[in-house]
Amino acid sequence: MRAWVQTDFGGPEVRRQIDVAAPPAAPDEVIIRVLAVALNRLDVLQRTAPVIPSMSVPHIAGMDMVGQVELASSDADSPAVGAVVLVDPVVSCGSCDYCLADTPTYCAEFATLGSTRSGGMAELVAVPARNCTVVPVDPDDTARLAELAAVPVAGVTAWRGLLSAGSLTANETVVIPGAGSGLGAAGVQIALSRGARVITLVSGEAKRERALASGAHEVIDRTATPDWVAEVLRLTAGRGADMVWDHVGGDFLGAALRATRPGGRVVLSGTTAGLDTQLHLPDLYQPGRNILGHGSYGRADMAAAIEAFTSGDFRVVIDSVWEFDELPAAERKLESNDFFGKIVVLGPPRSPDPK
Repeated sequence: MRAWVQTDFGGPEVRRQIDVAAPPAAPDEVIIRVLAVALNRLDVLQRTAPVIPSMSVPHIAGMDMVGQVELASSDADSPAVGAVVLVDPVVSCGSCDYCLADTPTYCAEFATLGSTRSGGMAELVAVPARNCTVVPVDPDDTARLAELAAVPVAGVTAWRGLLSAGSLTANETVVIPGAGSGLGAAGVQIALSRGARVITLVSGEAKRERALASGAHEVIDRTATPDWVAEVLRLTAGRGADMVWDHVGGDFLGAALRATRPGGRVVLSGTTAGLDTQLHLPDLYQPGRNILGHGSYGRADMAAAIEAFTSGDFRVVIDSVWEFDELPAAERKLESNDFFGKIVVLGPPRSPDPK
C-alpha cells in the first residue's frame, strides 16, 4: 500500500511516499481504507523532533481520519465491511478503571493513532473496532468527508474544553484565542451553537475578517491591539468574560485570568505557547477566579460532538483540501500559519490489484 513514512526527524525530506506492507489487524480491530485525514500541529512537531516520548521512526502520521471499512473484526460491535466510519485516535485497553470511567488517556496502555501508532497518512490503517463511529456519508462526497475528518481532535477537544469541562451556557461571554487555528475555529462554532457571546483573538486583518464572517461577535486583532485584556474589559463594560478558553498555555494563562470576571473561570486545554508560566496569585484568589484543567476527553465527548456535527448543531471550518500526493504542500501551508480552519488531505486512490 502507499503511505507517507517518516524515517528520521527534521524537515519535509524525512517523510517520503513509499510502498509498504498493509497492516495486519488484531481480533478486535478493523482495517479501514482512508478517505480523508485532517492535519494537526502535532504532525509537524513530531516530524521535526521526538516530542512524544514513545513515538519512534519509521512512522506513519495522521491522527484525524475518516475511512471505509475494508476488513471487519470478529468483534460483535464491529462496523460492517463498506461502512464509512469516523475514527477516535485515542487507543486504550478498554477494561481498566480509567477506561471504564471514560478517561482513556489515563490508561496505562494509552496510545494515539498517528502519534504512537501508525496513522492515516496511508491507504490502509488498523484501528480498534470500538474506536469507530459509523457516519451517514457517501464515500465519494469529498467535501463532507473533509468536514468529518476535521471533527475528532479539534472538535472533540473544543467540545471537552468548552462544554464538558467549562460548562459554557447560553448568554455567557467566552474569549477564544486563535480563531484561525483548527482548534480555535471549532471552538468558536461550538460556543455559537450554545448561544454564547464569542470574543475571539486573531493576528492580522485578513483573519479578523474571516473570524467575523464565521460568526464571532467581536474579534480582536492582536497585531493592532496588543493589550487584548483591556479590549475584552472594554467590550464587557469592565466586567470581564465569564470564561476564557485557553488552548494556548504559556504566558497567555496569566492574561486570561485578568480578562475573566470575578468568580469566572479559565479552562486550560493546551500548551502550544509554552509548558510553563508565572501567575500573579492575587489575580486568582482575590476575585475568586478559577482555573480548570481540561482533563481527559472520553467516548461520551466524542459521541456527543459527532452527533452535534452530523445533526447540524455546529459546523467545522475548512481552510483547504489537498490530494494525497500533495501532503508536503499541505504541511507547508500548516507551518506557514497562513490558514484559517482545518487543512485536510484526501486518501490515496486505490492501488491496482497485483496481477
